[in-house]
Amino acid sequence: MPHRLKCDVQTALVVAIQESRRGFPSWSRWFLIGLLLLLAVSIHWALGLVVVWVGLLIYLEKRGVLDRWNATRVLGGVLMVRTSRGQGVLEWLAKPRRFWRAFGELSLWTCRFTMGLLIILLLLSFGLALFTQPTQPPPSPSKLLLVPGINPLIPLGWGLFAIIVALVIHEYGHGLQARAHGMRIRSFGLLLLGPLPLGAFAEPEQHELMRAPRRERQRLFAAGPAVNLYGAFFCFLLIGLVASQFVAADPGLHAAGIVEGAPAEEAGLESFEIITAIDAEPLQNHKQLTAILGRYSANETITLSVLSLPDEQGQRVSREISVTLADRYEWQLGEGTDPESLELYGIQPGDAFLGVSGADSGTSGVDRLAGPLAGDWPAGFVNHALGFMFQPIEILGIPFAYKGQLMHPQEEALLAPADGLLAQTLGVTGLLFILSALFWLTWINIGLGVANLIPLVPFDGGHILRDRMHDWFSFLSRFSKYWHQLRIESVVNRISAMSSLFVLVMVVMLVVLPYLKT
Repeated sequence: MPHRLKCDVQTALVVAIQESRRGFPSWSRWFLIGLLLLLAVSIHWALGLVVVWVGLLIYLEKRGVLDRWNATRVLGGVLMVRTSRGQGVLEWLAKPRRFWRAFGELSLWTCRFTMGLLIILLLLSFGLALFTQPTQPPPSPSKLLLVPGINPLIPLGWGLFAIIVALVIHEYGHGLQARAHGMRIRSFGLLLLGPLPLGAFAEPEQHELMRAPRRERQRLFAAGPAVNLYGAFFCFLLIGLVASQFVAADPGLHAAGIVEGAPAEEAGLESFEIITAIDAEPLQNHKQLTAILGRYSANETITLSVLSLPDEQGQRVSREISVTLADRYEWQLGEGTDPESLELYGIQPGDAFLGVSGADSGTSGVDRLAGPLAGDWPAGFVNHALGFMFQPIEILGIPFAYKGQLMHPQEEALLAPADGLLAQTLGVTGLLFILSALFWLTWINIGLGVANLIPLVPFDGGHILRDRMHDWFSFLSRFSKYWHQLRIESVVNRISAMSSLFVLVMVVMLVVLPYLKT
């Protein structure tokens, strides 16, 4: 009797599992998908496309098409497409194994340093989000999705191009480290949400990966993000090279902004008009503008030689305007600046005030992209070191400052090709095309590399941190038998799970808090 009961229970379990795999009846499933589609479209059209994509994957899965494509549906609506292509190229590239092992060690230290900075930045950002009131309204939901075409700041074409390149080199970085340490790669692949690539993967033999020494495993996980960061740096160097192929179409300075109510506005000067001379003295750079204005006092009148904004044919008209300078000291007091601050900055009563902001040369747009590689960057090792350190932040902020563009459209109109053969052949349009490709490759590679170093499993950073913690606790086993390998494994897994949960909560709160405080 007990044996009969056991068999009946087993049979019931098998039937239950089969029924669960069979899921809802066909009409119920499609009815549910239809309701979800209506709900999604009412929120955003892009969500409707996601529902259609999930329904298509379910249909292809039931028909066995995904199996024939060597693909798998994961996480509901993500398509995992495997391929063996690229294996030959990987084997050829991985031949100098000693070189790739050294590269893996350099990658590991690069990622550890970057992860340290990222953790500090996350903690500071989380603290500021908790205890400060946001000064700007939170971004729209479309701007939170860093998906090309849906996010208005990431162009569809350039975004897809840069993401595909970044994902390919990221996974090849993992694959090269695997082969350099004797681990086999089963397949490469892409993770797709519709036509949009969400990620890529290189599948090493799992048992070989788990049996590998932790140092080698850390190198493997670090190689992908490090290749993205190195690739971004290489593209940034090329940005500097391309930026050197531009010159200003007209000599002089332009002002990105005109102060309201200031002398320049009252005289009729407009933003991005070119000031070629002051009282017939030619003007070349901002330093020269400061020096010339320093020779004048408040209430004196100067004459500006100005080239107007380009007309429909791209032509500028020259004119002269008279400007009566204001008192910079009195103007700043009227704006609420205290006298102590004015004294600290060396502003004295009677100093001349024109009322322009962001005055710069015609190549300011490309110089901003080139950063320390620009021709007008301050000389000196310290200035260049700081420039290379903070330029990635400048690069990441440019699409937000210029609404998905590399520079203000009027700054593009100020550019002309240099005298070299390459610049003259490509022209401004061709040079800007190359500059756009390099910029988005830099931007996406920085974003992908840094995002993968978030200390959160299953990201590469989470795996690196977990193996690193195992190294730290293993060091304690030299001094106490209490820290044996099984205990270390248990403690590390627990800490890794808790730290991943904490980081996930921080990231979610950084997104949600601005909406809760408004």
